[in-house]
Amino acid sequence: MEFSWPEFARNETINGERSWTAAFDSYDQYRELCYYLVKIFDGDRPVGEVRAEVGTEFAGDDWTTPAFESELRERIAQVAAARLEL
Repeated sequence: MEFSWPEFARNETINGERSWTAAFDSYDQYRELCYYLVKIFDGDRPVGEVRAEVGTEFAGDDWTTPAFESELRERIAQVAAARLEL
């Protein structure tokens, strides 16, 4: 099965009115890190951007499973939530 990096184009809720979207940027195979460009919104208004560095060590050999996308979504959400705390 062919692999494509997940895109998170639909707004994912962080808390209340805040949400995020993320687009795949790049992958560092040596360090097992992927990078996503994350946009943060307050309602419909963009309020910030951050480049999320996400480890893929959890994935094992099969990145095509729903569990991979779910864990990736959770890790990106953690970065987005931390950005809101700044």
